[in-house]
This record gives sequence, structure tokens and C-alpha cells, in this order.
Amino acid sequence: MIYDIAIIGAGCAGLSLAYQLTKKKNSNQKIIILDNKQFFTKDRTWSFWKTNKHDFEDCLDKQWSRFNIKFNNKKKIFESLKYPYQTINSLKFYKKIQQSLTDNFELKLNTKIKKIQQTSNYFEIFSKNEVIKSKFIFDSRVPKLNFKKLYQHFFGIEIQTDKDFFDSEEVSLMDFDCDQKHGVHFFYILPFSKRKALIETTWLSKLNNLEKKKYVDEIKNYLEKKLKLKRYHIIREEIGAIPMFRKKNENKKGYINIGLRGNINRMSTGYTFPYIQKHSEFIARSIKNFKINSPISQKYEFLDTLFIKVLQNNTKVMPSVFFKIFDENNQDSVIRFLSSNSSFYDDLKVMSKIPKLIFLKQMFN
Repeated sequence: MIYDIAIIGAGCAGLSLAYQLTKKKNSNQKIIILDNKQFFTKDRTWSFWKTNKHDFEDCLDKQWSRFNIKFNNKKKIFESLKYPYQTINSLKFYKKIQQSLTDNFELKLNTKIKKIQQTSNYFEIFSKNEVIKSKFIFDSRVPKLNFKKLYQHFFGIEIQTDKDFFDSEEVSLMDFDCDQKHGVHFFYILPFSKRKALIETTWLSKLNNLEKKKYVDEIKNYLEKKLKLKRYHIIREEIGAIPMFRKKNENKKGYINIGLRGNINRMSTGYTFPYIQKHSEFIARSIKNFKINSPISQKYEFLDTLFIKVLQNNTKVMPSVFFKIFDENNQDSVIRFLSSNSSFYDDLKVMSKIPKLIFLKQMFN
């Protein structure tokens, strides 16, 4: 049997594309989804400001209208009822899409892909036990890490306390009052209730080493010394690295990279979920001619590239730059800018808060 489409990877990108393809009416395409995992778990947390409608409100863990930024023992609090900050529960997301798959879809887990080769009429996908043939491939496998490049890399634990501890209505988006020796570093807290929260240590730096113990020690120290929380139970953990650069996208006829593999993320923020949804919609609409637009405009690509240059060459001042960008008087403009929905006026407001000299220096270098 030759499938019309093979989707490699049953994560956010692969299943988002599958979901969009299920919405195509009168489609008789045979589609197979392949993944190495044995079963689905709550393995990821995808958060973003809701600046546009989406189909996954029923997959939310929680949403918040208030968040804070901390630096140099100062705290800014923001409240946006217009653009709530939302977090998707990955397991709810996986289950929703599994339930939406129609009879022309086949989901095949526990499938480790060894190699892929192209013939004159189709692709051959080699796994341990079989060869799967498909006319088109959408590949969302996580790309190999490049230890010489800049990443947003993080480790998080979801914890439960035995007493009320967290402010369940306020996200701690960036707490920069921590070690900044080896890059830009902050802690991130998503409080799901007064007794349950996700705590992450996040670095914007090169991947000199990705040792789990280092992250674990950072979080333990933050919880016990900074937050004065010593009694808690770890429910789960997650680790990840989001590239803050663009790798060469090796798409070819009939073979398309999606998700992080296809550069579908904002380099400066690390946000992926909204862009993956847009990209999946673009693909589903143009599956026949493969004229697929990028969900991230050239404006944001240019601004992100400039911002990354500034970050790499001015690491020590970046926490204060982030703190200035988040202006209480222009919070909606900042949110739209970070969510790739800003107007020219929004851009001016945000850029006015950034130190001019260091940005101009990088622009003309």
C-alpha cells in the first residue's frame, strides 16, 4: 500500500497538521502518522497570549489575566483581560486530536525510523519491522542540537504542595533575580492552583552542556532559598531546547519539515504553538500545490535576528532590557508585538523602550 501522506512525529506539529487535514471535506487521502513513543503522556506545556481564536480552548490547563516580571528586586505587574495568557495541556491536546481522526488516518506508535529514501514515485520510510511507502512526507522530528548555537533551553517540574502557597491568578513570567553568569537566566512559574504549579529554570545561551542535574539544582535552590518552599511533591518534569537561530530548511519536492524542524517558532520568544497552528492551516489549504506560506512574517524575522545579535553581544544588560520592554503603560502593545500581531504604532512603542545605542550598533555591524 502507498499512502498519500506520511506525518512523522505525533507531537504538537504532527498532530496539529493531522487535525487540520481532518477538517478537509470529501478527502479520500490515506494518511499515516508515525511516532517512536509507546503512549501519550502530559509531556509538554505550550503557553501563549491569546491574541487570535483557536480550536483548543477545551485543552487548556488554565488561563490568567495577570502576570509579573521581576528584576533587581523590583516587580512589575500587568493585567490584560483582552489577551489572556493560556496554557495547553498536552495530554488533552493529544486525546482531542486522536478522537478527531477519521477512517482514512492510521496512527502507528512505537515506530522508530531508521532511514528515509526517495524513489521515482514515492518515499520509502524504513522502520525496524517494515517499509512504509508514501507520496508525501511531513517531518516533525526534533532536530539535532547544535552546541555552538544559541538556544532557549529549560527544565521544569510540576509540583504539588500540602498547603496553599501560590497566587493562582498571577503568572511569574520572568524572574531575573538569579544567576546570570553563563547567559540570560530567569525562572518561570505557572500556578495552576494555590497548591500546584509548574516551575521552570530557563536560559538563553549556548548549549555548553545540557546536564539535568544542573537544572535540578537550580530549581531546588530557587524553591527552597528564594521562595522558602521546602515541602513539595514532584508530579512530572519536562526538558527542552528551542533554537534561537534559523537552520537551513532542506525541504524538497514532496518532503516538508514542520514544527521546530521547519523553523516554525519565534526566535526571540520561543513561542511555537500559535505558529504551528497557522502553518498547519496553510498546509491543509494548499496541500495540492504546496505553495505554503511561513506563519512568521519577514518583519518579525528581521527584528528577531537583530534582537538575537544584541543578546549575544550584550548578555549582561539583557535582563534590564527585558524589564524595560515590559512597560505597564503599553502592555497590550507589548503582548501584540511578542505574539506577532503588532501594528507599526505598537512596534514604535516597544522599540522606544530599548536602548538605542546597542541596537543601532548591531544593525550596522
